[in-house]
Amino acid sequence: MTTEGKTLFFNEYDGKGIIITAEKEKINFCVSEWDDYELMPTTGLEVVFELREDTAYKIVAKENYVPNQVNTNETEPQEEEAIQSVVTEVIEEEVCEEEHIAFEDEASIDALSDDVSEFLKEERPTSITNTLNLSTAIRNYFTMIKENIDKRKAYKNVDGRLDYLLVRRFLWTTYNNLTEIDIQIITPKIRTLGEDLIKMSNVNDDFRRKIKYPKLAYEEVFLATQAEYLKIREGAEKTIEKLEKLRLNEKMIGGVREVKKKELEENIQTEQFTLLEDELKSLNGTYVDVVHMMAELDERYKSDMQLLHDFEQEYRDDFYKLFSIEARKHESDLVEILNAQAYIFDIQLWHKAKSSKSVKAHFKKSSVSGELNTRTYLKYYLSTQDETKATKETQKLFKLYEYLSDIHKEYILIVMGSSEDVLDYEEGIKSSDKTYNTKIFVDEREAIKWAMKNSVKVLVLEEQLVKVGAERFLEIYAKNVLSSPMVVLVGDKPKNNKIPISKLLARGASSRVVAHAVRDCVENK
Repeated sequence: MTTEGKTLFFNEYDGKGIIITAEKEKINFCVSEWDDYELMPTTGLEVVFELREDTAYKIVAKENYVPNQVNTNETEPQEEEAIQSVVTEVIEEEVCEEEHIAFEDEASIDALSDDVSEFLKEERPTSITNTLNLSTAIRNYFTMIKENIDKRKAYKNVDGRLDYLLVRRFLWTTYNNLTEIDIQIITPKIRTLGEDLIKMSNVNDDFRRKIKYPKLAYEEVFLATQAEYLKIREGAEKTIEKLEKLRLNEKMIGGVREVKKKELEENIQTEQFTLLEDELKSLNGTYVDVVHMMAELDERYKSDMQLLHDFEQEYRDDFYKLFSIEARKHESDLVEILNAQAYIFDIQLWHKAKSSKSVKAHFKKSSVSGELNTRTYLKYYLSTQDETKATKETQKLFKLYEYLSDIHKEYILIVMGSSEDVLDYEEGIKSSDKTYNTKIFVDEREAIKWAMKNSVKVLVLEEQLVKVGAERFLEIYAKNVLSSPMVVLVGDKPKNNKIPISKLLARGASSRVVAHAVRDCVENK
């Protein structure tokens, strides 16, 4: 029966795992039944398989599964003949091969027997001693985690954060798309930031995987460090391998014995009887040896598995407890640093993109307007999508846009020549509408540096600032900040301004008048 499910767990050391179906039924599987050559088994992979007696066979990743479309009822007579011919040839080949093995490969059986005999002579421990105690193994793992955090502790001082796990896929899509438009924007600095972000992402992914699957953490952090445990497990795997070979030989020899018995019965009165009798005795001896070795190997395997099981049980609960305690100490630091890295990477990427003529031309041609950032780029993409008919992946992008809209706030930037004026205008604007996000500056240079990293919807300034006039300020603003905000100017209109003036107010206009002008700009855009 063909069934679908998802890999709940996979142990790359012994090749065994568990698949959980949609009905929450847990199915065991072994890597020997993995029939997908494109993807190797990993935890969380959707798969299609044949279910027989609570075991999975012929497993493939769902994305690579091709249903069998052959309709046997519609097979042409000529095709049936061809198929039957091929089947007959295969059967004849198998018969010949079996006869060859039965009568000409005794040397390989003897070699296998000698190999198993030597293997059984090897001494096996009756218990497992720790190579590394529990606390040391856990400490070693979290030392690596802490080293990665400490190397990047400067990121904790970064003001912004970008939820990397939420934005990761689209962030790297954006990176690749911008690279295709203009490879020159990928400076050594941006490349280094990106590579380090990937390294930290891998550390975090491994950390989260271990938290989600404690059994996996136990195997990789503790059991993988135990030399005696690993040696016994390796021995158990070799035991199974040899046992499987002996079972094949036992089956083969058993079949040949039946043939010899029949020949002996048919040739009692012939000269060949003694020769056939000797051959049968020899086969019987070999058969008994094989069966005896199989029993010994089976006993050895059960003994080894019991040792492994007892060792695993002895430390498992203590490991889970200690690992969980240590994990909680580092989880928030990992997320904080990763999100800060994502924020810096995103800012630097778009900062270079804004200065690229190729990028600006591309977005202009695509009718992308507004501040060039990930949110604007995502908005442009989603404008071509119908949210009601969107796929699950596209629906995630709509949620991502809501998140980016929340963190990429649009501001009303107020730049004045005195602290009194800037505070007065800010209070008036906030009183007019408490939902407005305002940012105030007296220092023109700091105002432009801030605007380069944020989205300014309305710019409020007066004719004469501290160091320069409004005309010069707007020229510098236009040169360094890609987006063009609406401008509310208090004073005389500049003669040659780079940014159009949306509202021109009289010199010394009250905060109420300025607030009204700002509201008009916001509502009319």
